[in-house]
Amino acid sequence: MEQLSLQKPALTLFELNSLIRSAISQALPDLIWVIAEIAESKCNQKGHCYLDLVEKDGNKTIAQTRATIWSYEYRTLSRKFELATKTPIRPGITVLLLASISYHEVYGLSLNVKDIDPAYTMGEMALRKKEIIDRLKKEGVIDLNKALSLPLVPQNIAIISSPTAAGYEDFINQLEGNHYGYRFIHVLFPAIMQGPETERSIIAAFDKIEELKSRFDIAVVIRGGGSVADLSSFDSYPLARRIASFPLPIITGIGHEKDDTVADIVSHTKMKTPTAVAEFLISGVRSFEERIISIENTLRLFAERLLGEEVDSLNSLAGRLSLVPSHITTVPQNHINTLEKGVKSSVKQYLQHKENKLSSIEQAVRLLDPVNVLKRGYSITRHNGKALRDASAILKGDLIETRLYQGRITSVAENIATDEGDGQER
Repeated sequence: MEQLSLQKPALTLFELNSLIRSAISQALPDLIWVIAEIAESKCNQKGHCYLDLVEKDGNKTIAQTRATIWSYEYRTLSRKFELATKTPIRPGITVLLLASISYHEVYGLSLNVKDIDPAYTMGEMALRKKEIIDRLKKEGVIDLNKALSLPLVPQNIAIISSPTAAGYEDFINQLEGNHYGYRFIHVLFPAIMQGPETERSIIAAFDKIEELKSRFDIAVVIRGGGSVADLSSFDSYPLARRIASFPLPIITGIGHEKDDTVADIVSHTKMKTPTAVAEFLISGVRSFEERIISIENTLRLFAERLLGEEVDSLNSLAGRLSLVPSHITTVPQNHINTLEKGVKSSVKQYLQHKENKLSSIEQAVRLLDPVNVLKRGYSITRHNGKALRDASAILKGDLIETRLYQGRITSVAENIATDEGDGQER
């Protein structure tokens, strides 16, 4: 057996790898464009950048290799790439690389990167974002959060942010230092706001808020400024889906002014910065206070006008009494006393009647307050933010929101009947 094995042709491992190296060198061009996703990237102290490149089919990796960008090329390529795409060369992005193929007898196959086309990556990022938006539209959820009504007085706020973020501190300072002296109740639900754990962490925070949703009027997602790369986690389908279907209105202020992330698109309201979110909430409370002040002024002016009319009536009565002939003094004193009492009684009854009328008006205004109407078991149904009065104003499949005294219900219209009771689906 040993003699037979020696008669078989055999190569050493080094000889085999040398043949592979020679075959690759002869079969492939010196430079070739390669599309791959960066799975991992590391730069050493010398400035060399080492990449792990993969290709995936769904969640399954179907190809993998190593790549190197030597320090000289890396300084130029990284600067060019980030200027064009507003994001560094980092894991999670798909790139178009120009590389030479290297096969070493010890280290195996690797690519030496000579150039990167940033236009390809920009297109990939835009395409991925568009696919997420189209999917949300197809599922009919992209505008669900926008369909919720903002609270009349947004004072109970659930905050998703990092407790160490400068944006969170700016938000709190702006909110609590408002010059109107409004008091806000806010609770922080800590989350990671950049890096690979961002999506999972924010979704977990939303889950905790939903368990306590009856305590809050609104939820906000805020972070400080940062690179565009830090915002990539906000172009995530799972996070966008969670925001779109959340039962409370969500305001985003994640610290950028140009392109909207998918999270911004599906939220109820997008503001540029955490400070702008705080100003938005303060303005909401101010708007409610101005409505109350307007009602108060209307009632005061009405009361002043009514009292003015009564003063004029009394002055007129006094003027007529002054014209009574002087011989009235011959009337017995007891008759004069009776007449005086009658006049006083009439005036008192008249004033009491007007006071009761004013009180009735005030009570009617109070009863017509939407909150008191809801307390009596009634509800308000809105479509596109407007109160519905006629069933014919909506179509089958429209989203409607029903506001109760405690809570809101978002529904999809299925069967629509007119007052004639036809019960026909439209």
